[in-house]
Amino acid sequence: MKRLCSPKLDEDSSLMTDNTRLILLGSNPGALPSESGSIDKGDKDGDSQRLAKDVSLAKSLISSSHRSHLLSESQDTEYLSQFLTKWYGVKALWGDLRGRDSQKYDDMLKKRLRSLGSRRQDIAAVLRGCSSSLTSRDDWKTVVPANTLFVAGELDKKYSGIGRRWEEARGISKYIEVPNAGHALLVEDPKRIASIICGFLNDDIVNNPSLEPESIIMLDAAKSQRKTTTTQRQPHLASSRSHKVGLMEYESFSISIGSNDGSDKKGVIGIGWGDSARAGSLTRREGFIISIASSDGMAVGVGEVSPLKGLHKESIEEAERQLHLIKAFLSSASYDGSFFAEELLSLDGSLSTFVNQITTSAGISKASSAASVKSGLEMALLSVSSQLCGTALPQSLATNYWYRDESRSVPSSSFGQLAINGLITRGSNAMDQRVKTVSFPSIKVKVGHENPKEDAFILIDLMEQPLDKSQKVGLRKVGLRADANRAWSLESAQVFVDEIRRADRSTLYAIEFVEEPLTKQAATEEWTLDLQVTALEEFTRSGGPRYALDESLADLAEACGYDFDQISRALRSTFGQQENLRSGCAAFVLKPALLGLELSMQIAKLAQQEFQINAVFSSSFDSGIGLTYTSILAAVSDNSPFGTDLVKYSHGLGTFTMLCGDTLSPSFESYVNADGMLNVVSLSRALYGLSLDEMSDRLPVYDEVDSSTNESAIASVESESYLAKTSSTSGRDITVAVSLPLPFSDGIASSRFTDLPQMSRWSPWLNSVTYLDSAGLTEWNLNIRGVRFSWKAQSQVLSKPKGIKWESISGLKNRGVVEFEPTSNDSCIMQLKMSIIMPYILVSLFQGMPSVVQDFLQNKLLKWSLEMFRDVVKADLALERGDNELGDALFGAVEGRANALEEALKQ
Repeated sequence: MKRLCSPKLDEDSSLMTDNTRLILLGSNPGALPSESGSIDKGDKDGDSQRLAKDVSLAKSLISSSHRSHLLSESQDTEYLSQFLTKWYGVKALWGDLRGRDSQKYDDMLKKRLRSLGSRRQDIAAVLRGCSSSLTSRDDWKTVVPANTLFVAGELDKKYSGIGRRWEEARGISKYIEVPNAGHALLVEDPKRIASIICGFLNDDIVNNPSLEPESIIMLDAAKSQRKTTTTQRQPHLASSRSHKVGLMEYESFSISIGSNDGSDKKGVIGIGWGDSARAGSLTRREGFIISIASSDGMAVGVGEVSPLKGLHKESIEEAERQLHLIKAFLSSASYDGSFFAEELLSLDGSLSTFVNQITTSAGISKASSAASVKSGLEMALLSVSSQLCGTALPQSLATNYWYRDESRSVPSSSFGQLAINGLITRGSNAMDQRVKTVSFPSIKVKVGHENPKEDAFILIDLMEQPLDKSQKVGLRKVGLRADANRAWSLESAQVFVDEIRRADRSTLYAIEFVEEPLTKQAATEEWTLDLQVTALEEFTRSGGPRYALDESLADLAEACGYDFDQISRALRSTFGQQENLRSGCAAFVLKPALLGLELSMQIAKLAQQEFQINAVFSSSFDSGIGLTYTSILAAVSDNSPFGTDLVKYSHGLGTFTMLCGDTLSPSFESYVNADGMLNVVSLSRALYGLSLDEMSDRLPVYDEVDSSTNESAIASVESESYLAKTSSTSGRDITVAVSLPLPFSDGIASSRFTDLPQMSRWSPWLNSVTYLDSAGLTEWNLNIRGVRFSWKAQSQVLSKPKGIKWESISGLKNRGVVEFEPTSNDSCIMQLKMSIIMPYILVSLFQGMPSVVQDFLQNKLLKWSLEMFRDVVKADLALERGDNELGDALFGAVEGRANALEEALKQ
């Protein structure tokens, strides 16, 4: 299922969408957290025991198939009848169907007898390959909880318990118990199950007369008690409990900037505001991708922190310093802040308040708090909140921001595609190649670097560009906008307009608006928004195009301390007075990376609702992560109920054409079609649950294991010649080096250890290791504290020294090497070096403290496993030479240690 909903698939070929529904009929969706953070362990016997039972049953069926040729038909039928009677005799699962309804039981038994009689080897293969212990624990993540139905029989104690726990943990749309029924739902009451499914698919389960709602028990997760009604919970209420922030991590990125004109040169000029807009040069885009997880590890979100010189006041060094403080604070045991996901998504001030609480608690004053850091935190927290509510970010924002009081949900189809504009930066003599080949609905041209006449000629020339290089006839029919970044006086701006009118009047009509054409109006008095807008209105009345505010909004926000109440009062004073109508303003240009995501949406809503001015969301030369959040805000704003009659302009996201790389994979560019339209739905799916683990190939380097130089290193441990050293840079990326003397040769040690399927004999936390081919590709499955993880790894047996090395190629990220150094003909030293990135959910099981995880890994998991390997081999050797007494004693010691380790894993 994860593969089917991968963002790498083409939109039309993807079988999974956020409208896909998941129907579970007495089945286990995977390991899920309860409200306390513990894990649903599923079958009490554990996965390894379940797998062993299924394999044993499969062997029994195959043996009976072979014996059937030697038995009479009646003898074979008698054996199969005994087999099925035992299978269906578990009352906790089947609810004593034989005693409750002997006719249905007999009919089912006859049908199963026919199947077993002719297809028992096929059924055995299914038992082996499709055991529930081998199924993915992540399938439930691919479908939003609001689109999930779980049905179980009242007498099916196992799966009814799973259904209740799952609803409490994830807030699924419906959990239904069918009364007086066990696990055989389709045998006992097929019509009722069909009615339940039809009602769920048609969203009319309450009005479906064939459902008999008075006979169905439905669990209300909000009150955790049984009800006889079948009301459907609204998606935005799916997370109506408080949550806590867990770990935060961050990694730096650096992306080179392409040329303005499609040449091999690197870098662009005129990026930013003020002096940077006229003379600044940008050759690389640098910053940080942050990752924040909920404390239970079930939701994780990423954000971008990339201050831009000439736009942000903080440097990249200051941003990193603040990130370091916040990371340390969130990792400390003293932090106990909680939040409600719906409140953060409502964008009513709760998000900025919560972010301010984090930054001030981390020791960052409000005055020095970096705008880029705060916007990055907002990004990650919004993503986490949307996952906790069970819907993609666009729907979560729209539901909670626009319609929260109306209890309405918003389908993903509401967003469709988003129009974005291309960009021609200053100093460019020709359009970038990607701007030429993509037919953007509009093109923004950076002006103000030349004299006004030269600026006018650039726009006129752009109107005469062909649609692409191969097209000889037809000019580009495109909307134009200019961005002067306050470069002109009123007189210079008029020269620009007059030159266009003289040369080509149609170009003037094609201009949608000019962003901030006039210099800052504060020569003789303090700058105010009203003063700036008055001058801009004069420019429009004298024949100029309409204008858009950009820098002026940022100046206003800074002057008001980014307080929306003060900002709204100033905007109403300027634009909300009927006696002083300001009609020349076409749009508010909003930069979330500078203003913040919440404040940008608050201003957009105010402009639409009260001033009939629409918002244009613009990037700050962000990478794909920042662009994704900006585009989602733009899509939500465009679908505002207050903006239905307003002109919708394309949004300022075309900066991706100049990036020579991306932090998002597939890249942001891959979601933009040839018409300059962005697929917001697919893009938001790519963001859902995205973490740093998936975005990077990071793993610690073995040679860097040095406790003397690493603050997070655990001190070396020596116990019975077991030596260990562990280090970590982020708390989750752990490198461990251990060694243990072995009383047998390196040849024996290597031959036993490299027989990977035997691993579970001395590592009970490993469910299985399976070879997938002859070239060393293996599949690993482990279980720690009820959480199951799997991965595929490429392994290679070593000869000098003897040993094995491996590295995961999917799933849980880890790599390692085990070497056996001979110390004599009959002894060696086992040396293991391993690096692993611990998943968030696993860290959360250890009180969210990375140091506890490291200690557990070093001093329990690995120590006991290596000592068990030593004793298992010693026991095998004793039995092989006929010393049964020693062999049995050693195996008893191994069993005792295995039980102790299993108990430790459960705690």
